[in-house]
Amino acid sequence: MPRVIPRRPLLAALVLLPAAACASGPGRDVWRRTDPGSKRVVDHRVWQVFLDRNTRDWPDGITRVDYARVSTADRELLEAYIREQAAIPVAALSRREQLAFWLNLYNALVVRLVLTHLIVRSPDDIETGGLFSRRPWDVPLVTVAGRDLSLEGIVGEALSPVFHDPRWHYGLCDGTLGAPSLRRQAFVGADVDRRLEDAAIDYIGHPRAVALSAGRPNSVRLNTLWRRNMDDFGGSIQGVFASIDLYAEAELRAALAMASKVEWMDDRALNDFQI
Repeated sequence: MPRVIPRRPLLAALVLLPAAACASGPGRDVWRRTDPGSKRVVDHRVWQVFLDRNTRDWPDGITRVDYARVSTADRELLEAYIREQAAIPVAALSRREQLAFWLNLYNALVVRLVLTHLIVRSPDDIETGGLFSRRPWDVPLVTVAGRDLSLEGIVGEALSPVFHDPRWHYGLCDGTLGAPSLRRQAFVGADVDRRLEDAAIDYIGHPRAVALSAGRPNSVRLNTLWRRNMDDFGGSIQGVFASIDLYAEAELRAALAMASKVEWMDDRALNDFQI
């Protein structure tokens, strides 16, 4: 006797059928795949050449990008780097190589995004155009392993669910002065852990990230990076404090231990040269 399918599940299946039929390409779980024994090393030398030519350490401790003077040759170099990275079989890499891959690709995409919208005071002001304009962070900018990715997609699909140590946040630069600086040394899998340690120390030690409130001993000022990404730092302000505490100087650690109020701050101005 043929099996009778209950009506409600059948209707649900019919409702889901068009979506399933229209779906194409791999799902976001593709980024969980890795080859722990892989010896493959991703070549980031082209990105390093771009960084050497177009970035500078500023006296205020924040790296700047000379967007206005990036040559046509270097734009083509950047485009070639992104194209080459997009063709890499990410699942065939070790976790360390994957992490370095995503950090460099994200930062390169931000730089390219700004270069295509030069007359802006902040990356937040970039207009993507089209009938339904979206934030620049939500617009697909690259296709990797058959999946279209935006900057938010890289964070929300490839980094946050896979790499549960939130230090990777300190390796990402969103093109603003308030964000972690664009690292002038390209990340490489062999020492990505050490370089993220350095990035965390540099950022947390800078007043744009963490600052004490004058005259208010129970208050601390934190960059909104932690508010936007609190789930990656334990889901609470206590988790944020614990993460900061790992890299803070003794005075700041003491202040965090006493802090009962957080004031949020950020500088969303573009990290370009200021001459």
